[in-house]
Amino acid sequence: MLKPESLYIKKSNKAVLIFHAYTGSPNDVRSLARKIEREGYSIYTPMFSGHGTQDPMNILNQTGDDWLSDAHEAMNFLVSEGHDDIAVFGLSMGGVYAMKLIESYPDIFVGGGSFSSPLVPDEMINIYPSFLKYCEYLYGQSGLAGIELANKIENIKEPLKKQMKEINQVTETVELSLHYVEKPIFLAQSGKDELINAQAVYKAASKLTHALVETHWYPNSTHVITISKDKFKFEKDVIHFIHQLPWK
Repeated sequence: MLKPESLYIKKSNKAVLIFHAYTGSPNDVRSLARKIEREGYSIYTPMFSGHGTQDPMNILNQTGDDWLSDAHEAMNFLVSEGHDDIAVFGLSMGGVYAMKLIESYPDIFVGGGSFSSPLVPDEMINIYPSFLKYCEYLYGQSGLAGIELANKIENIKEPLKKQMKEINQVTETVELSLHYVEKPIFLAQSGKDELINAQAVYKAASKLTHALVETHWYPNSTHVITISKDKFKFEKDVIHFIHQLPWK
């Protein structure tokens, strides 16, 4: 398995920033990023704080504001590299932060979007139990079992509830400003999403009243759409959208 790490490749002044998902890593979006790079764009896939390790507590020790700071740092890095044209996308939670940047810095971003992202609050229907299963798997891989494993999982529950609340609060701020967005937006949604309410993508699209919105539905894909069954169609659609953005 490829070691999780950030990826930056400078190809031109036009840059595409892509954020990964909660509990994920840049590996989740690496294939998409490399295909975008081959089209002549610079790409950057940073890693959110606490991610990319074998200990889920590293994630739970972070806050929603920490990840917002990570998003700002990624933006500032690309600006410092001389990119005067940037598009930003994100997978799942990463899409929430991508939209937050578009809302906050309309002069920096030419557009962007989200992939299977909970842009409407309280639609993260299965992320809590999914994270607990993720923890069981990681701790099981490290040799924990029985009462020791059960105690580990029990100690995770309260910090996880707190973090889910923080992420939902960030989502609330994003939703409140969707109607201010005037940049082209690409919304992708997996039809077989097992973590969020897939239909909520249409609620999000309806709130983008001043943006040119493309909503794409991928009926055969599960939550991590970047590596799911509609992967190649999804990548083709994203690249086509990027080509149509109002680059300088």
